[in-house]
Amino acid sequence: MSDVAVTWAKAQVCLNKAGKPDRSAKQVLVHMASYADASGEAWVLVDVLKMEMDVEYRTVERGRAALVAAGLLIKTDKTRVHRGKRIPVYQLPLEQGHASTVRRMMAERAATASPVTHDGGSEGLGASPMTGENCTDDGARGVTGDAQIGKGKDKELTLSAGVREDIDLAIKGWASKAPERVAPVKVERAWRDAIDRTGRASGQLLVAVRAALAADPDFKRGKAMNLDRWLDDGRFEGWLVEGEAGVVEPRAGWVGPEEVRAAVAGVMQAGPMASYFEPAGWDGERRAVMVRTRFAADKLSEMAGRTLKAMGVSIECEKGVRA
Repeated sequence: MSDVAVTWAKAQVCLNKAGKPDRSAKQVLVHMASYADASGEAWVLVDVLKMEMDVEYRTVERGRAALVAAGLLIKTDKTRVHRGKRIPVYQLPLEQGHASTVRRMMAERAATASPVTHDGGSEGLGASPMTGENCTDDGARGVTGDAQIGKGKDKELTLSAGVREDIDLAIKGWASKAPERVAPVKVERAWRDAIDRTGRASGQLLVAVRAALAADPDFKRGKAMNLDRWLDDGRFEGWLVEGEAGVVEPRAGWVGPEEVRAAVAGVMQAGPMASYFEPAGWDGERRAVMVRTRFAADKLSEMAGRTLKAMGVSIECEKGVRA
């Protein structure tokens, strides 16, 4: 099963001929995705889908046909044999549409251009429940949602030799530690999106990749993320800091009070802590953990919010973070 495929499937828009949500087709897509491999290829018996969805055979067939017509499932020439039956293999176009439900929400909000402020709601979008300052949404700018399935592919961008070299170096580095977590085509798309979305230079992304490769314990634990998802989620921001004269440098580890770090370590696992807490800054006067992204703020609030609040520590976003 591919977590990437399931996350992608849940974020897609499935409409019927009348333009209304097609819940059966969406259910078929999510169930198909649960059988997909890392490349997005999936095959499963209709009888299995029928049983899992608790619907009629025709419902599964109609849903799958609708998905093929919409481009959410692509027939391939491949088949798999199961108990004497040839089962068709389908391709999920993971490089199209929204990568996750959260990114879809951000894209739709950006498209409406209506500012929304949350007062710490359960969605985890908007202001963190532990801070009075909105964290930036690194996924909102430059994402319109127009690249939805069935509406055409993203425009291809010409990459300079320097950017291409940066991508190649990042791929080689990531593959040296987690070869199964690198898909070059997806990485290239995510790299371009990250530059467009955040305004970061390609070289800065490479700095973040190298910092993560050197210090993120997820690589040692065999829990590394796919490089494209790491870029899509804006994880690179946590590994960067503005140095002297505005030069972007890899961020050092936690520089705040050790008792704060120890308290967080008591409620967070090593991987999430390295991604969301260790790269954060510290404002001693305000007793605040200063993170760079809303994503990091949400994760820290979710995993260590109560612990930090009990210590009188808030979670806030750094000033000057790109919107």
